Amino acid sequence: MLKKVLVSGFIIISLLFFTGCAQQSLSTVYESTGSGYNEYSSYSLAILDEEETTPERKIVYKVDISFDVRSLDTASATLKSLMNSDEWFDEEIINSSFQSYVIRIKTERLDEFIDSLENEFTLRSYQKVGTDISLQYQDASNRILALEAQLARLIELYDQASLSEMITINREISNIEVELQELNGTLNEFDSLAEYSEVVLKFYGSTIVSNSPFFNRLGNAFLDGWNGLISFFDGMFIVIATIFPFALLIGVIVFIVLVIYRKKKARKIILKTKNITPEQNS
Repeated sequence: MLKKVLVSGFIIISLLFFTGCAQQSLSTVYESTGSGYNEYSSYSLAILDEEETTPERKIVYKVDISFDVRSLDTASATLKSLMNSDEWFDEEIINSSFQSYVIRIKTERLDEFIDSLENEFTLRSYQKVGTDISLQYQDASNRILALEAQLARLIELYDQASLSEMITINREISNIEVELQELNGTLNEFDSLAEYSEVVLKFYGSTIVSNSPFFNRLGNAFLDGWNGLISFFDGMFIVIATIFPFALLIGVIVFIVLVIYRKKKARKIILKTKNITPEQNS
């Protein structure tokens, strides 16, 4: 009897011991897989301290510029000749008196490109805005370093992990890889925005072009008003031409109905004059 009690006690103590070891192992995996605690925190922070440098300046420029030109076709051809082969149009809007473009120009030659435009055309308006994204860029870069350090540590732990721990580590590795892809995509977008500036360019076509922006706008306003008046009458005539066949058909139908109605009315008057009812006449 005593022997059975001792054996049972040994088995219970052994189970408690192995359960404690398993919980301690899983806790170590958790600390190193995602929450920034203890071992992982000191590891990743040490790497960040080694890599810490002054943030690289990343500035995104946007230019909004417009010109008065005599010939829109010539202006469009000149614009394309001023662009390099690795620069492109994001958007083009072209009509008879106005052209609008959204262009991507290399930031390193942005000022040169604007100067070339001002030498070719008569400036109407100009605005240049720079947005500093250095801090956002540095934050994303630091986050990538921390995730890469965490990923390296998880790979080290994977070789010594149990089956249940491997499942947990694989799940954390997948989450980190997804976040790394998103952050790298963000950095690529920042790089592209900083490397290529956005230029919103407008050409206003007019036969009146002088060195004074005020007289250019005044002359263009008069021409725009005149063109608007012509467009109004043009549209009105088109509407009239469109509805004319329908109006003609309705007019013919109304005319026929009136003729029939008047004939019936005249017949009734004649019969009434002769004191003859319609039944007697029939």
